[in-house]
Amino acid sequence: MLAAAILADGAVGLGSVTPVRVAAINPRCNHNVAERLENHVRADDRHAPRSSLNDLNQRQQELDAILQEAQLEHDILHNMCTVAERPAVQDQLAGVIAWAYALEADIAPERYELLHCPQTASTAPAGLLALGWYALASTFNSPDRLPGEATPTPAPLVKEVMPKVQARASAAGLTLPALADSTQYWRDMETAKVAVCVPPSP
Repeated sequence: MLAAAILADGAVGLGSVTPVRVAAINPRCNHNVAERLENHVRADDRHAPRSSLNDLNQRQQELDAILQEAQLEHDILHNMCTVAERPAVQDQLAGVIAWAYALEADIAPERYELLHCPQTASTAPAGLLALGWYALASTFNSPDRLPGEATPTPAPLVKEVMPKVQARASAAGLTLPALADSTQYWRDMETAKVAVCVPPSP
């Protein structure tokens, strides 16, 4: 989650979980959920919400649900699938998460202005994009990759989403490090800059 301003909106990152070793190929280790989530976020990208607080809140809730399900699927696959089975689908999930954060960054300024939180409106996009960039970085910095292993070729969705996050970050004044240098510390420093949204009393 970002700072307290965005904690209530359900920010998600790719966390670490304790793996459970599985000896045989598990039919659960597939792209079904990742494909459905990718299609959902792709549809949201094609159809921007209308400029009303109700519509913006509805889109925020949809994107939060995508983020939460993507994280849950990431954790399930981490525990059920072998190291050989995990990377491709987890990279796709990382792309979904980054794209969802980018779309949240798109609506944050107008949404927080309508909530009468102008400082959050101006700082939230950079924090959300830092979360998205860190999700993409997980595809390069995964603990499943061996020390000294060659830098992996980005998955198709990761390659598609990277310029989306980069363009938005440039517009938001956020300097992105190289993916290999995108640490949790960097992410936390950027999200800590988000102003807390405290709507005025009625």
